[in-house]
Amino acid sequence: MNLEQLKQRLDILLTSLVVSTKAADITTLAFMHLSSILKKDTIEQAEMLFTHLPTALTRIEKGEQVEAPHPSLLEEVKQSPQAALAIKEIDFVQQQWKKQLPQEEIDFLLIHYTNVLQINKGGN
Repeated sequence: MNLEQLKQRLDILLTSLVVSTKAADITTLAFMHLSSILKKDTIEQAEMLFTHLPTALTRIEKGEQVEAPHPSLLEEVKQSPQAALAIKEIDFVQQQWKKQLPQEEIDFLLIHYTNVLQINKGGN
């Protein structure tokens, strides 16, 4: 996924009223931030992460809640060498959001970010 593909995806989600403008804007910033960290214009297998992120932020805006991921999966992800960087990326999202995200959403984002970082480690 590159920035243009992300923008196309977000346009569809915005037009369908699935995500808010604020959520789409923060997702775009998060993609650009991750892209700069990875030193890659195209982030492999990032579609799930960058679909989950704007929908999660929109859910939070609406006051909706989500169940936490299975604890054993979360523990496995936390053992990944990519987990620390994933947490930094989630912190970046929270800075843009200007609020603490619910722990359940942080946990799901940790899973998604860790997976994307593992797939894309090393840059170009």
